[in-house]
Amino acid sequence: MKRHFIILLFISFFLIQCVHQNLENKRSISSLPRDVATLQPSQIREEFQVCRSSSRLYLEEDILQMPIEYIRPHDQDWRSAIPMKCIQFAQKNFRGRFANCEGEEARPTADALKPCMNESYVTLVYNAYHDVMDCFNLDPKDFFLQIMIESGFHINAINKTGFDSGLAQFTANGILKVTANNRIERARRLMLESSRPSCQRISSTIGEFDITFYTPDKRCSMIALPKNPYRGMFFNYIHTMLDQIEMESMLERELAAFKQLKTIFTDRIKRQLVYLAYNRGMMGVSRLLQGYLQNRQRASQILTETDFDLNQNLERAKAIMRLDPEKKKILKRAKIKKLTFAEYAVINNASYVSEMVGAQDYVRHHLGEQCSRF
Repeated sequence: MKRHFIILLFISFFLIQCVHQNLENKRSISSLPRDVATLQPSQIREEFQVCRSSSRLYLEEDILQMPIEYIRPHDQDWRSAIPMKCIQFAQKNFRGRFANCEGEEARPTADALKPCMNESYVTLVYNAYHDVMDCFNLDPKDFFLQIMIESGFHINAINKTGFDSGLAQFTANGILKVTANNRIERARRLMLESSRPSCQRISSTIGEFDITFYTPDKRCSMIALPKNPYRGMFFNYIHTMLDQIEMESMLERELAAFKQLKTIFTDRIKRQLVYLAYNRGMMGVSRLLQGYLQNRQRASQILTETDFDLNQNLERAKAIMRLDPEKKKILKRAKIKKLTFAEYAVINNASYVSEMVGAQDYVRHHLGEQCSRF
């Protein structure tokens, strides 16, 4: 176990270095996706809110104290971008709770109103999201749905228990995972060496790291400005990279007895499993895969890539199980001939990715294909 951890740590650091080198060296703009090549996001944004109540403008003072570069448009810096109205749509439709923070070392108090979605607030979030996507050569469409259902792209979102906080809704384990072994400071040093404006903005904003700020009881560290929302998005990237590495290792173990399935786990399926791991943890995903593979063996079924595709809207199935809990018990025991991994996950209370798919359908209905890809 110790040897595996050391290898994992080395690979994670090496991966960050590779990403950085890729940014600095032979990457040409023409080789990268350009979803908005003919129409800049700033040209298709919605109107901003105008608020007069201080109860909605409580973040404004901190935002306006940030350097102007964080709240002015940077569309020209990014290789790929989604329209600003995608972020606005997620913010407007979020129905969660919001926290107040006296500082990054404080405990959050979940008694705030939804912050005013005025130009400075929306632009700050929009910039933070795209700077992280651009710095690490990620596609903003790939992460949109995850952040939408986690926080609705709100800096001070907090869950009902008060434990998951910020733009990426970090848990205690998530905070400890990304801050272990000086990962954050090492990655920050690499960003400081980058010539990319997006990398430099991230590194300058999140600043030096004091590990004592990231103890689980100081969840304002993932909410308080000016470090956030850049810190939350940057941590989300580190967490995702670690999950991807662990996912490869986990699949090697789980599929040792199912060698014929290795070709089924394409990059797309692996990415979906990483989404699921963000909510369930790698151990939870491993248990789900083990259970599903055993279930399919008992049903004498030959599996295909389609069986593992989590991009399925299961709202109807979830509604049926809510109305009739006995059906869930029956489904868990049954040898159903056609049972997808997505259905098996929902039956076993792992509905996170199904919620992302539901959000995807909702966004597509209103905004088409310009915001997300799953």
